Amino acid sequence: MLPNFIIIGAMKAGTSSLYRYIASHPDIIPSSIKETDFFKSNSDFNKGIKWYETLFQGNGKYAFEASPNYTKRNQFPHVPARMHSVLPKIKLIYVLRDPIERIKSHYIHNYANGREYQSFSEALERRNFGINNYIQTSKYYFQIQAFLEYYSDSQLLILESEQLKKDPVKVLNHTFKFLKISANYDMTLLEKRFHESSEKKRPSRLEQTLCQRTNNAYLLASIRKMTKPLRQSIEQPILSPSDKEMLMNEILPDIEKLRQFTGLTFSDWSL
Repeated sequence: MLPNFIIIGAMKAGTSSLYRYIASHPDIIPSSIKETDFFKSNSDFNKGIKWYETLFQGNGKYAFEASPNYTKRNQFPHVPARMHSVLPKIKLIYVLRDPIERIKSHYIHNYANGREYQSFSEALERRNFGINNYIQTSKYYFQIQAFLEYYSDSQLLILESEQLKKDPVKVLNHTFKFLKISANYDMTLLEKRFHESSEKKRPSRLEQTLCQRTNNAYLLASIRKMTKPLRQSIEQPILSPSDKEMLMNEILPDIEKLRQFTGLTFSDWSL
């Protein structure tokens, strides 16, 4: 079975929570791994359609997955083209969050996983061929444009992470209406949030070093369990005035295009 709809992002905008809420529907089959990344790159895509189909096993009528890497076109171009070649009639769900708050959470996520060593300000200043991936991932209209070359507006649903937290019932009912699926899900899950960056801690150097030396899943789990007490809490990044000015200049033009395109105000956002 192939998916009927995909949550395409954004990273650190509530995709894990939305995935879990939707997956509780009795007629819906979630992918066995949330982030399949099948359309992310040629190497992922070359695993083949048959491999992709094996990720959707069950007796439901509908299937879906959620891969935030699909809306990182600056890092992973050609996702929409690959996706459209297999799933031209699919529906897409894009969950958005205050762009600056999303960047902070993205930074914490990378720092906690040992992929970021610089300070927040240094990370924002870093450029690779003039591009900063934290910033580009928060340019939501820029990301959407790539999909609009292959999919119509009617196939795309924009959701706000802030509204998902405030009124999950309203957002989920709206989502199921868009999908043309009856709204039947586990209400008790709505009190939970999944993959919150604020709960993350940075692994110790010992844990990182030991984990890099093995691919054995059992051994990795044992290492993480033993070294967990050594993990350090991560302080929330603080924007300096110059950081904030730079981000406003970089992101605001894109957000204004997003507002014009969607007709939404995103009134909970800081810009």
